[in-house]
Amino acid sequence: MNIHTLFTGVANTHIIENSRGVIVVDAGMPHQARRILDKIRALGLSEKDVRLILITHGHIDHAGSAVALKRLTGAPIALHRDDVPLVATPSLKIPPGRNRFINSTKWLMDNLGWLAPIETFAPDVVLEDGASLHEFGLDARVMHTPGHTAGSVTILCDDGAAFVGDAILNLLRVSFPLYWDDPRAALDSACRIQAAQPRILYSGHGRPFDARALDEFVGAHCGNWKLEVRN
Repeated sequence: MNIHTLFTGVANTHIIENSRGVIVVDAGMPHQARRILDKIRALGLSEKDVRLILITHGHIDHAGSAVALKRLTGAPIALHRDDVPLVATPSLKIPPGRNRFINSTKWLMDNLGWLAPIETFAPDVVLEDGASLHEFGLDARVMHTPGHTAGSVTILCDDGAAFVGDAILNLLRVSFPLYWDDPRAALDSACRIQAAQPRILYSGHGRPFDARALDEFVGAHCGNWKLEVRN
């Protein structure tokens, strides 16, 4: 399995390539579909090799080009059911900021959101916690990791790679999302991700980071929180 990361306006798009085809994790801002397809073609592959467009959560910087990419490739779009309302209407839906300063930027985006409407869609594949991605050519499972949004998911690959979306960022340092719908759920999700023991983590924002960085982050922020194990 080879992983190629493309910066698509605001967030990262991850292109997972293996002998069975391609899965695109997150589709970036609007008007990024052709850039994503150009990257796939540069790898010696074609639009026919794309088997799934998997959206880790329904914000515009991750789902903005999902519909356009589907038109170019014919691949289905996958999203967790709890984030379906986020992509059902074109307006931005930004959760509260992590602190007062960040929350001030939410006001700006809420009031200028009409400048960047999302192309609405209903997912072809509705993701559930624990779902396998084997039928799409990837030895991986879905973990529901809410907090940033109600339907945020992490993709846990059998080889130890994890795609965490915005559940955990790695901009200047490993951190919680800048905006979160449910802080307690975000803490629990970080603990669940650590408990899965990933080898390397690919975030929606920033560079990949390893298990040691994850352990340090969780130890510093989640040590006093009890993780409720979900079967």
